[in-house]
Amino acid sequence: MKRAMSVWLPRFPIDLLLRRSRRNAGARNNAPVVIAQRQGQKQIVVACCARAQRAGVRPGLTLGDAKGVLPTTVRVEQARPEKDRSALEALALWAQRFSPVVAVDEPDGLLIDVSGCARVFKGEEHLLAKVKADLLRLGFISQTAIAPTFGCAWGVARYGTSSIIAEGESRTALAGLPVSALHVDVDVVAALAEVGIERVDHLFGLPRSVLPARFGGVLLLQLDRALGHALEIIRPVRPTESPKAERVFDGPTTQLEAVELTARDLLLDLSQQLAAFECGVRRLEVILARVDVAPVRITLTLGRPSREAKHLWRLLRPHLERANLGFGVEAVTMIAARTGRLRHVQAEHWRDGASEGAQTNALSELLDTLGNRLGHDHVQRAVLVESHLPERSFRLQPVISESTPGITPAVVHADRPTVLYEQPHPLEVVALSPDGPVHRVRCAGVEWVVTASIGPERIDHEWWHGTRPVRDYFKVQESRGCWSWIFRTEHGDWFLHGVWA
Repeated sequence: MKRAMSVWLPRFPIDLLLRRSRRNAGARNNAPVVIAQRQGQKQIVVACCARAQRAGVRPGLTLGDAKGVLPTTVRVEQARPEKDRSALEALALWAQRFSPVVAVDEPDGLLIDVSGCARVFKGEEHLLAKVKADLLRLGFISQTAIAPTFGCAWGVARYGTSSIIAEGESRTALAGLPVSALHVDVDVVAALAEVGIERVDHLFGLPRSVLPARFGGVLLLQLDRALGHALEIIRPVRPTESPKAERVFDGPTTQLEAVELTARDLLLDLSQQLAAFECGVRRLEVILARVDVAPVRITLTLGRPSREAKHLWRLLRPHLERANLGFGVEAVTMIAARTGRLRHVQAEHWRDGASEGAQTNALSELLDTLGNRLGHDHVQRAVLVESHLPERSFRLQPVISESTPGITPAVVHADRPTVLYEQPHPLEVVALSPDGPVHRVRCAGVEWVVTASIGPERIDHEWWHGTRPVRDYFKVQESRGCWSWIFRTEHGDWFLHGVWA
């Protein structure tokens, strides 16, 4: 017995945008969100958040009218249909945990063949509840329905009230729904409305021979598909197999040299496969199948995609040297478990010195080597945080991680010291005037002669974190040439907060 599920994501573009914003910025923006798309000389709203909807914004309005309706500042984003399509395909691959047959229903839905799958989840009610709960955990609002056909499930999910339609009840479930529930064009819906046909049950009373002549054959085909009288075809997504290279020995070997030689050959083979796909490996898994013992699994994580066999071998060799071969290795398998696109770069042999691309690749290889030898948690980078207080303006996290796929350095558009102390050191300072340049500084009993003083730069406290003293920062240079970053609180206390190394 066929059972079809339709999943509708009514706020898919907005939910996807908010999910990306929380992941990238790590903070929520309370401004109403509107997604617009240029049509001719106008910007047309194609989606909006719930807050904007409550204010009266609807898809189809011009962006100017939408801004006029909303009382506050609006966050406007441009529509990106290609990225939305890619995200929907990724969501379809994720949904294969519920059924192996999942298709994309553009622009904001999924079609899932759940025939025989409900028993795994203790019934269709529990299956629907789990799908909605898991999607909500990902940040997506959904409406779902299970019916004998995809056409019926599609209409019920979007226009109906019931969630589960039993076998043989498709006609009853569709009868009270609007004609739009048959998934036909708006022109057909408008033509039907002109003659007073607004619900599906109105079509049941008309002769079948009349419908194709006046409203086209698509209407009758969609009706038959929803009722199960016509064939339904969906195109399920298929996960792309990861590039893989494998070699099985004639017999188990305990010779490390043979394993290393095989690993180098497989890396060359894998590199050629990656070149055919125009991509590089981000996570490489190496499996050594051993006799009568569990296999050895080696995982290498890279900061940027790479298919350089020499670089991959430099990362892999130390792990192979420490591997326990047991009673012998029977096979070696390499899988590019995670890959990334690699752009073609023009080689500039006539330029003096290393190009910017070569320097970036060298830095990536260095970070890969340090991370795989020392542990990725021990190789960290500073990531900017939305705060103007120096000690809160950054946080440390691993250079190579899922949330930071690149190695682009964090840049603050302000003159800040290279070394920032966790706890500012108290100072004794002599200034020429309360807000004037610094003349002398005494730190830990050592007196500096200040030759240059820049400031003050006032940094106020963040009221949402409680009341804190206001700081006036000065950049001072002592006679030895070192630059220091000192500040004075509103109470007159001076502290050393950082230095330029």
